[in-house]
Amino acid sequence: MPKPHILMLTPYLPYPPVSGGRMRTYNLLKNLCVDYDISLVCFGRPEERAFDITPLAEFCEYTVIDRAPSPDTLQAALLSLTTPRPITMRLYHSEAMKQAIRDLLKKRPASAIHVESFYMLQNVPDEVDVPVLLSEPAIEYLAWQRHARVAQPWYTRPGIALEAIKMRFWEPRIWAQAQAVGAMSSIDEAIIHKAAPKAKIGLTPNGVDVDFFQPNPLVDRDSSTAVYMGDYKYFPNTDAVLYFAAEILPLVRVKKPDFRLVLLGKDPSSEILALKSEHVIVTGLVDDTRPYLQSSALFICPLRSGSGTRFKLMEALACGCPVVSTTLGCEGLGAVDGEHMLIRDDPQAFADAIVYLLDHPAKGAAIGLAGRKWVAEKHAWSHSAALVKAAYEKIRQS
Repeated sequence: MPKPHILMLTPYLPYPPVSGGRMRTYNLLKNLCVDYDISLVCFGRPEERAFDITPLAEFCEYTVIDRAPSPDTLQAALLSLTTPRPITMRLYHSEAMKQAIRDLLKKRPASAIHVESFYMLQNVPDEVDVPVLLSEPAIEYLAWQRHARVAQPWYTRPGIALEAIKMRFWEPRIWAQAQAVGAMSSIDEAIIHKAAPKAKIGLTPNGVDVDFFQPNPLVDRDSSTAVYMGDYKYFPNTDAVLYFAAEILPLVRVKKPDFRLVLLGKDPSSEILALKSEHVIVTGLVDDTRPYLQSSALFICPLRSGSGTRFKLMEALACGCPVVSTTLGCEGLGAVDGEHMLIRDDPQAFADAIVYLLDHPAKGAAIGLAGRKWVAEKHAWSHSAALVKAAYEKIRQS
């Protein structure tokens, strides 16, 4: 019996899986292809297409649509002032993608369309009559609202706030157009329900590959090193690092002068590169993050903006690495303070938690192992994929 055919739309190439959204799509494809034939249509920038993406063929048929580079600050400001739609919707609207979807569906009808992020739904042609699961990796208007409160330089805040207002208008209206909306957590589910009461919502959460990310009992943890990682083109990650360096790191170094922070991840900004010193190591993108997560004393997550659930936290926990996070940084995961990680929001409290874990490695190890057990039980990709499959079947039968 042939497998049901799913058409999936994403705003980026999911290979190589070097950032949160790419990891999500890659792991969903890997897990879902067992039960479905998947056709992926995605955007790809020139720098992304420079990689060998042929490993994707193991999981799906794929079509990559060109996308222009993101605008600079001045161009973004002009775009924002000349349209009632959010900039993101303008950047990710594509007649070429619409035609690719028409061609694919004409050749082979789909049982369901899986769309990642609200701004991608506009690329499904109006005449297409196929049920849609719209999965929201983040509540975008909320992420922009939060960023508007902390963005630097300060004069960028009004423009960011304007984009948040536009998204607050458009995002719920687009949720209501889909047969089902997938939320990352019960927190996101409640937010979506409040903003779009008529939307049919279910959980399609992120996960972690608990077989790939594991503790290494043969490696001792460095008693003076913390690690953070992220895609620094995503503004909350850059803000988190700059906030930590300015407000928390000096407090830690008062008691731990030899403390070091290692920053992993792609596209570090000029502000992050300017932090490089004997106490702040900026590696850029690395081939494998596991050695860092398996050998560092702890993982920090000082996020002050953004939305959705954090791959970085789940990967650190899966490697048994103790975590200190803000409440927003671990939002939606359901972590228990003092059991799965330490959760602190005040700079002094955050710094004190770091010093405590450095001074009490046995307590850190216990928290790390409890975190590992918890993510393996609650946040493995097999669990997440099962919820997505249930959503497919529900909309196919509706």
